[in-house]
Amino acid sequence: MTHAPYTIISDFEALVDAMVLVRPPNRQQPDSMNNYNLKAAPIALSKEQKSQNSPKAKRIVVGVDVHLRSYQAARKIDNSAIGPVATFRSQAELLLHIENQRKVAEEVAVVYEAGPLGYVLYRELEAQGIGCYVCGPDGHVQQSERRKNNSIDARNLTASLFNYLSGNERALQLARVPTPAQEQLRAQSRQQDQLVQTRKDLAAQGNALLLGQGYGSLKNWWRPKAFSHLSQEVDPWVAEMLKNWMELLRALDEKIQKVKVSLARRCKGPRPKGLGALSLVQLEAEVLDWNRYSSGRKIGCLAGLVPSEWSTGTKQRLGSITKVGVAAIRRIAVEAAWRFILFQPQYKAVQKWQEVLRGTNRALKKKAVVAIARQLMVDLWRLQTGRLSAKELNLIIVDA
Repeated sequence: MTHAPYTIISDFEALVDAMVLVRPPNRQQPDSMNNYNLKAAPIALSKEQKSQNSPKAKRIVVGVDVHLRSYQAARKIDNSAIGPVATFRSQAELLLHIENQRKVAEEVAVVYEAGPLGYVLYRELEAQGIGCYVCGPDGHVQQSERRKNNSIDARNLTASLFNYLSGNERALQLARVPTPAQEQLRAQSRQQDQLVQTRKDLAAQGNALLLGQGYGSLKNWWRPKAFSHLSQEVDPWVAEMLKNWMELLRALDEKIQKVKVSLARRCKGPRPKGLGALSLVQLEAEVLDWNRYSSGRKIGCLAGLVPSEWSTGTKQRLGSITKVGVAAIRRIAVEAAWRFILFQPQYKAVQKWQEVLRGTNRALKKKAVVAIARQLMVDLWRLQTGRLSAKELNLIIVDA
């Protein structure tokens, strides 16, 4: 007898009484309809339980492209491929994301490029026990590919940090991160240079006005004695325009003098003759810590006073200095070298280039001064770290 596959019953009670287990016709019916093996459904595990059960990664590398209103971060887990780039709208969101990486990895390392946002992110991560690196910007990849965006920068930083931690020390050009006290002193020192540069710019605008009206150029024209004489020779409207700059320039003179005195008072102890108190304080503010450098070659590189090189095979070709370093250090060292020629004639580096310095070739004189400045940086490093004494360096020392 053939049964219909479906039975329609209008009465609900009759439907319950007539309910049967419908099975496909090609399957064999069991001997007993009441014999069932019940199995419990698997319980869904939470994300926290899954993360606890799964083994932790050894290292997660995170590269961050830092901006004022956004942070783009890419991560690389062990030897796997770099994952997609995530965008965070605030530093708090980024810190929370990096903190979550610690739950799934034994070690987390972060890198970002040095820039106008300073070292706030670095100090926040270090305070949380997360290793952070700050590197200098590198545009070689972007220049070769002619493409640059935030995602590419974040991925390139991640790859570079992974290579650096894997043993390639040249993969990253690490920046020198100062302590808060060192950063404060360096900011004050650089502000003095910025004030001087602002004064030069305003003075040049006044000189441009004088040149344009046929009065020539006058050095320090805003000083009281010079301006009193100048105002009697120029047209009244020219003198009126110069007064606007004169008031600003004299105010800058006062500010610069106060900052100079404040910085010079920080110099304590003896110093080489010819190296002023202000110059020594500014030099130490830029170097940060003499003991962090292990060789004189690194100090020379810091100032950018080492020669450039284009060598291949057995041929060696040296060129002009690289100027790859801190420009303020190079300026202070060169200025001190000129003063050492006058106040430290017995200095070994000055004696070495004495014949060139006495000559008339100005180009060779400049090269000799650069060489003296490079040696001076090395000798100051030896003096400050206690490797050699002033007597061994043949230097005259004066009290602060």
